[in-house]
Amino acid sequence: MAEAANRRLARAITFIALIGAGYYWMVGGEYTRAGLVRLEREIESRRAESTARADELAAIRAWADSLVSNSWAIERVARERYGFVRPDEILVRFVELGDREDLPPAAPPAEDVP
Repeated sequence: MAEAANRRLARAITFIALIGAGYYWMVGGEYTRAGLVRLEREIESRRAESTARADELAAIRAWADSLVSNSWAIERVARERYGFVRPDEILVRFVELGDREDLPPAAPPAEDVP
């Protein structure tokens, strides 16, 4: 009978120790489960950011390569950014009224009065 009581006591102590270890793993200590989940989310976020920046860098490198090797790309930049035109061309620019600060706001259309 004393042996059975010792077994129950050993089981109870083991159970309590496992509960304590589980609690320590989840909530306490230096390296917790919550901290691990937070770090995994941060790693995933940084990987996505790194992938986006790598894609952006590849696009910039491709554009730079086309500027070095493609005269069409150079002409496009000169036309779009600097307004260059050929001698026989006329440059026409369309400006939204809301984009210009020096222009008064557009007046509402007049209603037809019979």
